[in-house]
Amino acid sequence: MSTLSIPAWNESLEVGNAIIDADHKETVELLAEAAQASDADLPAHFRKFAQHLRDHLAREEELMHKYGFPPTPIHVHEHNRVRLELEGIEKRMEAGNLMLVRGYLTEVVPEWFINHKNTMDSATAAWIRAQGG
Repeated sequence: MSTLSIPAWNESLEVGNAIIDADHKETVELLAEAAQASDADLPAHFRKFAQHLRDHLAREEELMHKYGFPPTPIHVHEHNRVRLELEGIEKRMEAGNLMLVRGYLTEVVPEWFINHKNTMDSATAAWIRAQGG
């Protein structure tokens, strides 16, 4: 797996929907805070990041349903996969595996976030705009 540095917030991360873009900005900020946290502070930062991500995914799903986004089931399926992944990481974190948490934050999440933003989230935002949202 390639190591991708945690993205700094900039216009290239926007998808053109104010709700999604605000969530993405917060996602990037919380990801950076968690990745840079000391071992003592990492669990609290990861929990905050994970809860934000869950709330963010739920807000996206509300938008998809509100605007009748045709591939909603595919997008939601990917969100559910991420929710399960977060659960597994949290369980390992509670068992003391901070190295796994750090690897997840610095390698897995940045790559997933950019790919997800460029594909599913961009398509969702374009659909919402086309519906007048």
